[in-house]
Amino acid sequence: MSLVLAGIVVSGCSKKEPVADVDGDEDTAWAESVIDMDTYQKYKIPGLDQPVIRQSDILPLIEGLRQKPLLTVEQVGESYEKRPLYSVALGRGATRVMLWSQMHGDEPTATPALFDLLNYITAPEQAAWRDQWMDKLSLLIVPMLNPDGAERNSRHNAQSFDINRDAKALQSPEGRLLMQLTRDFRPHFGFNLHDQGGYYGVGDSGEAATISVLAPAFNTQRDINESRGNAMQLISVMVDKIQPAIGANIGRYDDTYAWRAFGDTFSEMGISTILIESGAHPGDPNRQVARHMNFAMLVTAIDSIASGSYLSASRATYDAIPLNKDDALVDLKIRNVRVGEGDLAYRTDLAVRKRYGQISVVDVGDLSNLTGFLDYDASGAWYQMPKAFVLDAGAPIELTDERYMALLREGVAYFEGDEASLVKETQLPVVLNPQRLQGELPGRRRNATFLLADTNGVKAAILDGELVDVRGFQSAK
Repeated sequence: MSLVLAGIVVSGCSKKEPVADVDGDEDTAWAESVIDMDTYQKYKIPGLDQPVIRQSDILPLIEGLRQKPLLTVEQVGESYEKRPLYSVALGRGATRVMLWSQMHGDEPTATPALFDLLNYITAPEQAAWRDQWMDKLSLLIVPMLNPDGAERNSRHNAQSFDINRDAKALQSPEGRLLMQLTRDFRPHFGFNLHDQGGYYGVGDSGEAATISVLAPAFNTQRDINESRGNAMQLISVMVDKIQPAIGANIGRYDDTYAWRAFGDTFSEMGISTILIESGAHPGDPNRQVARHMNFAMLVTAIDSIASGSYLSASRATYDAIPLNKDDALVDLKIRNVRVGEGDLAYRTDLAVRKRYGQISVVDVGDLSNLTGFLDYDASGAWYQMPKAFVLDAGAPIELTDERYMALLREGVAYFEGDEASLVKETQLPVVLNPQRLQGELPGRRRNATFLLADTNGVKAAILDGELVDVRGFQSAK
C-alpha cells in the first residue's frame, strides 16, 4: 500500500530513534558493522529484493556455493513434486547449529538472508573472523525447505500440508527430510526462520513487528529447562544487537505449546530452538529491513554461540520483549472523515487493508486502536460516494493523467464496461468493474474506492486502496 504521488501529508508507522548500545561489550564496533547499511550492502545478494522467491531464483546461487571450498553443498532429498532439496554445511566444531528457511512457501524473507550470510562468511576479508569459530561450530543450512509451495507462492506444500504442523505425523517428504537431518546432525541450536503477517504490531505500541522471536515451549506447562533457557538467552543477545537499528519494532510470540509444530518438537528433543519471524516495516514492501535484521541476528548468533557469551545474558531481556498483537495495523487509516448532513452527520475513521489479494475497507468508526502504515488526517473533508464512468465500445476513451484528474474532480472514481474500450495512459490506479461498491455511507467489507471533498471540491481519491492527491497531482510525463 502506498501513497500515489507527493502532495498529501501522511505519516507512516512511527519508528523510535535508535538507542545507543550501553552494555559495554567489546564487540560493539563489530555489532555496529553488521547492522551498518553500507557494510551490509557489500554482502547483500542482488536480485532477491522481490515479494516472491521461487527455487529458480536460488538455484544459480546454490551452484555458485559449490565453487566455494569452505562449503559442502549436497542434495539431501526431494519435495513431493520432486524438486531437489539442498543443504549447505560448513565448520568443523563440536557445537552444531542448524538453520532452515521457507518451510512455508510464501514466507521468503529469510532465504535471501541466508545467502547474504553465506556470502559474508566466505568473503576473503572475513578470514580472521571465521578463524575464531570455524573450529568451534558446525553449521547446516537448508534454504527453502518447501520449493513446491514457493512455486505457488503458497504457505502449504503440494499436498496442501502445512509442513510446520507435520512434525509428529511426518506425512510430507519435506517434513520427513527435516526430521531426518535433525536426527542425523543432532543440532544443539536450531533456527526456524519464517515470515509473519503484515499486520502484526508490537503490543499496544502501534509499531509494526518487523522482527518477532520465540523460544518455543517443550510442554504444555511451558517450563524452562536448560536448552530452552539457552535459547532465551541467545535471543536476548540477538535482540540487543538489532535494537539500536529498529528500535521498538521487535515483538515476541506467545509460547503456547503446539504439539504438532517442528519448533516445539525440536524443543522437546532438547534443541535450543529459536524462531525468527520476519514482518513488515514502514515503506518496505519487500521486507528488506527484516532481511537485513535476519542477517545481523545470525551473524551475532554465530559469534555468541562460539564465544559462549549468551550464557551470561539475562533472560529478563527476553521476557521484556512485548508480545505480538495481530491485526494491530492497517495499510491505510483515514481519520476524522465527515459523513452525512444535518442531524445525521457524524465523524468516523476508515481503515483499508489488503489481505489475501483483496483490498477493502475493513473497519469504520473510532479506530484509535489501529495504526496505519499510511495515516491521513481528513479533518475538514467529507466522504463522497464514487460515481461510475460507463464505457462505450464505439467510443474508446484514452485515459491520460490529465483526463483522469478531470474525471476525479467530477466525482468519477471507477469505470464500468469492456476493458478494451479503455486505453490506459495513466500512472494512477484504474478501478474497473469493482464489486461491493461503497454507498451513500461508507461501509465495512466494501471496495476501497471513494472520494474526499471539502468546500472547494474533490480533495483526494482512494482508488482501490491507493490514496491520490487530486489537487497536488503532477503528471510524471
